[in-house]
Amino acid sequence: MAVMVRRRTHYDRDATACAALGIAPTGRDFDTDILSKDNRCRRVSGPGQVAGVAAIAITLAGAKTLDIAHDVTQDNQPTLTTEGRRQSGSDAGEAVASTTQTGAAALRDPRVYVFDVAERPWQGVGKSGLAQKIVRRDDRTGHSFGFMSFDTLTRTGVHQHLGTAFSYFLAGSLTDYQGTTSAGQLGINFAGSTHDAIAYQPTLTVGRMEGPVAYGADVTHSLHAGNRHGNFENAFPDHLPDLSVSLDAVQVSPTRVAGLARRLVYDYAHARTERRMTQMLLLPGTVVPCHRLGALVDMYVLAGDLQIAAHGTRHSAKTSDFVVMEPDAQVTFETRYGASLLVWADGPSTWEDGPAAPELYGFTAAHGDPLRFGNRAPTSFDQADVPRG
Repeated sequence: MAVMVRRRTHYDRDATACAALGIAPTGRDFDTDILSKDNRCRRVSGPGQVAGVAAIAITLAGAKTLDIAHDVTQDNQPTLTTEGRRQSGSDAGEAVASTTQTGAAALRDPRVYVFDVAERPWQGVGKSGLAQKIVRRDDRTGHSFGFMSFDTLTRTGVHQHLGTAFSYFLAGSLTDYQGTTSAGQLGINFAGSTHDAIAYQPTLTVGRMEGPVAYGADVTHSLHAGNRHGNFENAFPDHLPDLSVSLDAVQVSPTRVAGLARRLVYDYAHARTERRMTQMLLLPGTVVPCHRLGALVDMYVLAGDLQIAAHGTRHSAKTSDFVVMEPDAQVTFETRYGASLLVWADGPSTWEDGPAAPELYGFTAAHGDPLRFGNRAPTSFDQADVPRG
């Protein structure tokens, strides 16, 4: 049985990058539950541990990263101890030297995680025909990232999304009252989207949930993170619940990086958050230069290979792997044989060298007509838009 471990990291959007891109820098807490694949989650204690502060050492044997232990000394200054093994490629089993730092400099480097869940068992959700393999889940915020699986004639049950939700269909389809979203399409639900979906064939999706989901009081399963149970109505019945985007139909645009092209799939038009969802297409041999992440970035390797270098550690990802990169990580990635990546970026990045724009994850790009999505949040309907007689 896998273990979920909660970690909170406070970060601020990079002020320089935000100023260059016209985005307000804001501070926020990044909460995530990290999947521990080998069940090793151990408490670390110290004589000066502050009451109520849990120090946790996390080992992610399948995540190709380092073990980290946090402690708090008597003067409330953090102490960081790093120890463990690299878990990727030819580096497996190579010992990494342990170091201990104190004071402000002890804040650990942001991490990059690579999850190979192909051989991991499916996790039940309390209803026959529904299963998942989740690598990141937070029931407080409703955020999650991973696989979702539906057997034939399985229903989700009536539910209402309280935040943006994404499902990329690797196989099969789901049907609700609006229509059907099928393989090769990205299904997007918005805050307020209310529906019941059914699979008429075996279905596998990559899901990224960015908010809780409300279910009726009679629903007992927990397909989505942060389920809320109670009575609700669809306050905007003429707002269709789905935006279905065929990735192959989205225009491919060049980038400043040789060998890297990008599809801007969704620019969060009329959403309450400033994020981007893109598909990145890398030719064999492409190298993406070093850049610093201003916020959380999730990736799914749709096809190909990817090598990621971050803070002196290399990570290898392949087809069907999930990648989670924490805010403030300085990363470089490349591909030997080519790669197709689904990417969700919660904020802009900053190049180590060169101008701030064009930004890698699409924050200096936007659709020419964002209203082509056909859905607008209720807050966008103000009195200024109402024709006056």
